Amino acid sequence: MIKSLYIIRHAKSSWEYSELHDLERPLTDRGKRDAVIMGSLLRKQNVHPGIVLCSPALRAVSTARIICDEVGFDKNRIEINTALYFMDVEDILNVIRSKGSRQDELFVVGHNPNFSNLAHTLSPAFSEIIPTAGIVAMDATIESWGLLEERNATVRWFETPKKYR
Repeated sequence: MIKSLYIIRHAKSSWEYSELHDLERPLTDRGKRDAVIMGSLLRKQNVHPGIVLCSPALRAVSTARIICDEVGFDKNRIEINTALYFMDVEDILNVIRSKGSRQDELFVVGHNPNFSNLAHTLSPAFSEIIPTAGIVAMDATIESWGLLEERNATVRWFETPKKYR
């Protein structure tokens, strides 16, 4: 059985409001447009996540909501998990592994550098830095998310919004 993981970096966020805590930084207008672009790309590829995991940071949640609107996933089902906010790769993997076997497509929305490191950990051939709103689609031949391990996924594609602007 193939499980498909979509590693999604949050869209471009604003540094305009220096008084805001990092968790509260909003998306810029470009970030919102880029999230729509990437959600549309996923919809055109007929991607239907069963689970969407997301960092608690506003910029990640906003990105997830926009993309979920585009692919028809109920925004109220987005799972916010603090381990996706600047935790290490092993913590992120443990969140993914906890999701069992029922769903074959999973989105995880969060931050660099750990999301680029996650992609590299799962597929060492991946050496890119994921830009804002970038998505790495990976496949692993596993029966359950609990079996996801280092080096057992392959990159199906890597897309960025810059290509579609």
